[in-house]
Formats: sequence, C-alpha cells, structure tokens
Amino acid sequence: MTDANTLDPWLLSHLACPVDKLPLSLAGEELACSQGHKYQVAHGVPVLLAPDAPATHPAIHQTLDEVAGTRPMQSHSTEPVAEIDPVVQIIVAATSGYLYRPLLGKLKRYPIPELRLPAGGGKHLLDIGCNWGRWSVAASQKGYRAIGMDPDLGAIFAARRVAKSLSVSPNFVVGDARALPFSNDAFDVVFSFGVLQHLSKPDVRQALAEVSRVMTPGGKSLIQMPNAFGVRSLYHLLRRGRTEAKEFDVRYWTPRELKSTFRKLIGPSELSVDGFGGLGIQAADRDLLPRSYRMIVDASEMLRKVSRKLPFVGTVADSLYIESRR
Repeated sequence: MTDANTLDPWLLSHLACPVDKLPLSLAGEELACSQGHKYQVAHGVPVLLAPDAPATHPAIHQTLDEVAGTRPMQSHSTEPVAEIDPVVQIIVAATSGYLYRPLLGKLKRYPIPELRLPAGGGKHLLDIGCNWGRWSVAASQKGYRAIGMDPDLGAIFAARRVAKSLSVSPNFVVGDARALPFSNDAFDVVFSFGVLQHLSKPDVRQALAEVSRVMTPGGKSLIQMPNAFGVRSLYHLLRRGRTEAKEFDVRYWTPRELKSTFRKLIGPSELSVDGFGGLGIQAADRDLLPRSYRMIVDASEMLRKVSRKLPFVGTVADSLYIESRR
C-alpha cells in the first residue's frame, strides 16, 4: 500500500504536515511530524489531508475512506492504458468545461493545454487542483519540475498514468488548497486553473494565504478565476438569481475584488484575459472540438488578442488570470 521509500528526495524534503506545517519524515511505512500526526503513502502518493477540516469536495471524504480501508481503492496502476485513460474519458467535461461534453468517451488524444508561462528551466511549480494532470503535464513539457496536488486520490492515480504515457514525470500529492502540505518558500511558481473558483470566498482567502506561504520570496503565482462581468458569467448569475452558490458551484469575482484580494494576501498583482464565452476554453484543443464549438474558440482567441490593444474589451472576458508576486 505505501511504497514510501520511492518518494522523490526533493519532494520528501519539502513536505510538511498540513495541520502544523512541521516537516514530515518517514516513520516505517507512514509520514509523520514531530507532533505525532501521521499520513499514509498510497502506492507512492502521499495522502496529506487534515482529517478534521470541513470538506470542500466529496473526493476528500472518499480519499480518506480509501486510505482508511473502509472504501475500495480505485485502480492505482501506473501503467498507461493502450489509448486514452478511461478516467479522463469520463471526467474530461467536468475538468475542462462545457465545450468538452461532446468528447465524453470519444477522446482521441489527451487535451493538454498551453501553459502561459515562460520556459521553466528546472524551476519547481505547484499545480493546485491538478485532477488528471493536464496542467502538470503541460508544465513538465515546458521545463518545470511540476508537483501536481489534488484531493482526489483516484484522479491522482490517473494523472500518473497520463504523465507516464506522455513521457513526463511530475510528482503528485493528495492535499487541500486550504492547508498546503509543503514547507515555507518551497516553490518558484504556483499555478491553478479552474479550481479556486469552486471554493467559497473565505476558503479562497485561506488558500491564497497558503499560496503566499509556500512561494519563494519573489516567486510568482498564476491563478485563473471567473469574472463576474463576463457575458456568459452574467448569464449564469442571472439564472442563479438570488440563490447563493453552494457546494462546488462557481463563485464569481469582480476584477477589483480579485486585484485587492490577491494584492493583500500575496503581493503585487495584475489581471490578464484568459478567454471569452465561458471557462476553460483552450485554443490548443481546437482540433478536438465539433465545428460549431471551434467558432467559440476562434472568437475567444480573437477577442483575447484585441484586449491586449484595447484593454476595455477585457472587462467582459469570462475567464481571467491573476499573476501575483510575493
């Protein structure tokens, strides 16, 4: 079950207890801190979830049940399947957005997006909410030493298989964005896409404080968030009416709110446009989509380029990036 002795040395030296942030060391077949908190390593994956924290997603309870042995564990094989991993075939729309619904069960290749960061040069990058690993793979292909983190152990197992099939080797950890299981100043870059938008705003603020803690001084974060003034965002807000967002619903932020929050909790922050017409639209996946959806991708890319010269156009973008410096 554990296979703890195969952990990457850099990763092992930078893991920390999610409860008290103390260093973790191997204690037999577990990871433990000096205060006695112990964590399983499930087939080479550290599972570093604080058991008493309120869950933001059902996957947290599921993962804790799996490592406790009260629920059957999902396939932990590291061997890639012949074509596309079945886990990815099932969850591609849930992780990538509404444009990907026609691709359920029909993927011909993995939709690996373009990472809008410079070449990594061996820098350490944390991918928060990596799920099946698309952004961790993209970061590894760009020269980063990527560590993907997600609360879903089954998704992490799938991410390992996908990475191996694409000949890259990011490390993976099970963890919670609100209690990052890493030491202070561990990462040069922290990245997250399509994840923090699902958390309540107090939980996002807690996560951003954690992001700042694990970044090196002068390090950079690049985090995608939804714009409350986006055209499709406004449509969803109108449909929701006065109903409060709950569970894993998207929470929408105004640009001013984003800049003030990220500046306060991380450091100097600037907004840039990710896309128009929805969340998760990726030009790199255009060839996978039906023709009618390709038009949405093309329009999004055109407007994104226009917004560089005419910044006011970006005020109605649905998806924004916030780049912050600690």
